[in-house]
Amino acid sequence: MTTLLCLTEPRRTRVTTRVVSCEPCEGGFAAIPEETVLYPEGGGQPSDAGTLGGQPVLTLRRRDDGGVEHVIVRPVAGEVTIELDWARRLDHMQQHSGQHLITAVALARLNLKTIAFHISPERSDVEFEVNGLSSVTLATLEAAVNDVIREARPLRVHLVTREEAEKLPVRSRRLPEGLEGPLRLVEIEGLDLNTCGGTHVATTAELQAVKLLGTEKLSRGTRVFYLVGGRVLSALGAAEEKDRALTQLTSAGPAEHLRVVAKLQGDLKDAEKTRRALSAELAEALGAGLAAQGPVAALHRDDATMDFARTIANAARKARPDLTLLLTGGTTDGFFLLAGPEALVAAAGPEVAALLGGKGGGGKGMYQGKAGTLARREEAMALLEGRVS
Repeated sequence: MTTLLCLTEPRRTRVTTRVVSCEPCEGGFAAIPEETVLYPEGGGQPSDAGTLGGQPVLTLRRRDDGGVEHVIVRPVAGEVTIELDWARRLDHMQQHSGQHLITAVALARLNLKTIAFHISPERSDVEFEVNGLSSVTLATLEAAVNDVIREARPLRVHLVTREEAEKLPVRSRRLPEGLEGPLRLVEIEGLDLNTCGGTHVATTAELQAVKLLGTEKLSRGTRVFYLVGGRVLSALGAAEEKDRALTQLTSAGPAEHLRVVAKLQGDLKDAEKTRRALSAELAEALGAGLAAQGPVAALHRDDATMDFARTIANAARKARPDLTLLLTGGTTDGFFLLAGPEALVAAAGPEVAALLGGKGGGGKGMYQGKAGTLARREEAMALLEGRVS
């Protein structure tokens, strides 16, 4: 059995202990120490990170006998030092304690029942048993949670028997299957008492701040995304960086960013309309020019699109219905469009596609598809000229 020092001394970052066993396993070797400062995943909280004997711990796994496997690359024996990645631990403590606080305040102030929560690398979430939450309700919850943070209420851990727990106002009594021994309760003074096996901060003040980001509708309720502590500061720093970048790009202060972006979007829409109109005019002109060349004509443009090619084909066939036209676009590979008399196109289309290393389809005088190679365009033209003559 491995003693989890993290549950009694969550701020301890190092321990020198003895390795009980170290056996080969998938991905390396599973070392089981007598003690550890690393928390293995459980109760919704992710695993800690750290080192054992100077080696990064790749995975932490709980065993049925109470041992905790520390998976490392090389085998170890005897006495080793285990060190904790404190930044990751503090982040998990803040997110987990923050969830307890959000859940407790939501229940006490708004009668919102929590049905699940998740601690993720970028943002965490709490799921409430409610059909939607308004922005006003979300703001009310956020303000109430931050009020409690400023009160610096202590968080305490209690070990009690099941009989003792039955007499206490424990918020949740859901327990893992096969759990034996005393129950571990985490208390937020005067507000919450809950079964929990995770690591937590000492007071609500250590949470620094909570920011509720928004909601997501679920079939069974509503998910609320949140940040706590260091993640709030990181998000604020990222927002400031974006403001500075936008200020340089727009030559306008943060207060003007939305106005400038809205204007740029309008200008972009106008420019796109103009581009489409000019593109259509160019396609019409190219189509008319091709119609004057003869019974078989071809055109290739590296920057052409299939829509552009169709416009050319329609304009050319309108000016000369008997015209057979091969249009291609792209560089080494791309697309092709064959247009002309229906019978000729239906017969020659698959042959042109084969020459160009592609497949296609169509009807009513048009056959189009992707081209694996455009190097054999001249052969395709010769084929079409032979069929027309």
